[in-house]
Amino acid sequence: MLHFQGIEYAPFLHELHTLGFAKPWSLASFQQILSLPSTFGFCTEKGFILCSDLADDIEILTFTVHPRYRQKGLGKSLLQHLQQYAIRHKKKHIFLEVNQQNNAALSLYLKQGFQQTGCRKNYYHEGETTVDALCLEWENPQLNTEDSGST
Repeated sequence: MLHFQGIEYAPFLHELHTLGFAKPWSLASFQQILSLPSTFGFCTEKGFILCSDLADDIEILTFTVHPRYRQKGLGKSLLQHLQQYAIRHKKKHIFLEVNQQNNAALSLYLKQGFQQTGCRKNYYHEGETTVDALCLEWENPQLNTEDSGST
């Protein structure tokens, strides 16, 4: 699993994103996001998870696995790697939005301990229709807020 940061990964991420999404981000979008010092991620040759470091938290910006390699544990491995990174770096939460109709992704997140915290109505545009985004959050079990004052 490669930890990456930097604009040089834009073409690779764009190519995988194009295979993974009906409406992929443009190469220019990846270049712009990867030029920010807060942007980082983890990848293999078959998938990636792209994130933003938000001081105490992490936001998942996008996440995909090549269609031929889905349902084989790679997405779970990438997500678990990010969760271990969050624990090691003492990040309180991981946030994301997911298409409410993306049952495979939603199932993965829920199995990995994410909980729904909200809903963004009409967030995704799919042709002439819109779909809600579910806001999900994972809380670092090593940083229980009730015990944060004790040592």
